[in-house]
Amino acid sequence: MRRIGPILLGFLLIGIAASSTPSSDPPIAPQSGWLIIHGGGSLEPEIRDRFIALAGGPDAKVVMIPTALSDEDIPGRSAAMAQAFGLRNYAELHTRDRAMANSEAFVEPLRHASAVWIDGGRPWRLVDAYAGTAVEREIKALLARGGVVFGSSAGASIQASFLLRGAPATPGNPEGDNTVVVDPRYEVGFGLLPDSAIDQHVEERSRETDLDPVIATHPELLGIGIDQSAAIIVHGDTFFVVGGQVAIHDDKQHVGGASYYLLSSGQEFNWKTRTIVPDGLPLALMPITAVRTARTSGTGYLTAGRGVLLSRATAESQRVMYQCDVTLYSIGNNSYPARPDGANRLKVEARELNTDKLNEYSCTY
Repeated sequence: MRRIGPILLGFLLIGIAASSTPSSDPPIAPQSGWLIIHGGGSLEPEIRDRFIALAGGPDAKVVMIPTALSDEDIPGRSAAMAQAFGLRNYAELHTRDRAMANSEAFVEPLRHASAVWIDGGRPWRLVDAYAGTAVEREIKALLARGGVVFGSSAGASIQASFLLRGAPATPGNPEGDNTVVVDPRYEVGFGLLPDSAIDQHVEERSRETDLDPVIATHPELLGIGIDQSAAIIVHGDTFFVVGGQVAIHDDKQHVGGASYYLLSSGQEFNWKTRTIVPDGLPLALMPITAVRTARTSGTGYLTAGRGVLLSRATAESQRVMYQCDVTLYSIGNNSYPARPDGANRLKVEARELNTDKLNEYSCTY
């Protein structure tokens, strides 16, 4: 996978007053709640399923925010996304009027919701409508009481403390310019993940090194570049990767002189200490196909399919037919740490849909 290459960064240096200011609220780290930060593009089954499970199921109260989209793209969008998620109980929240965004009646749905979906589009629209308003306050309150905030593309970048790709509309470009990495008028996100700068669509749009000058200027920030269709799921002091690859920019030089290093699906990262959380198991199970069936008792799924059992020490591999008593996915190059557990038996480490905790589950092959 091609990941390193020079790219021209456009920094718009316009000396005018900022259109957004940092919220007076203290930073909200996701200690109780959850952040799902998605790189844009397709919505893979595992990411969708984890959102629904963390929200409380298909009947959970979810608020859909399509405001980052253009006016012509908003009609029908929330209904389409709710159908894609399988949601049965949602409300749409949208305005471009900051006075309305500060009204008690407007934010009432957020007070009763367990989850928020922030759609893609342009981050500057979210800043103009909601930064520093009751909407931002109630999103943080939802997170603090254990809810989940899912943002894709622009909805991913806005969750950071330092906002990327916020260049706003001009008379000649009503969409704004998302090739501009930093606009000094729009540098403040919602701060749901403190001390961070989040980029999206990274590999798809050749943005691999776009975070480098940002982190060089602001070394206190953790740069997180998320590939299209991939996501990180943040809870407490850690996050894990789902559905693809994520680049970590920490103002250090890495193997081969690279300015970042990659995390793959399933890997866990401590965003406070900026270290990978190791698992230490000798094998890995990589599903090629994964057919999930609901357990007859309890929650979650059993999974069966074809896969590759890989030795991490020697890179030797064996094709297997497997059956595991946990929910597994084959899309996103998932690799599940494993260890032998007897003849044709394994213990795999995986996370059920409603948790970030790794547990061991039994498999046969």
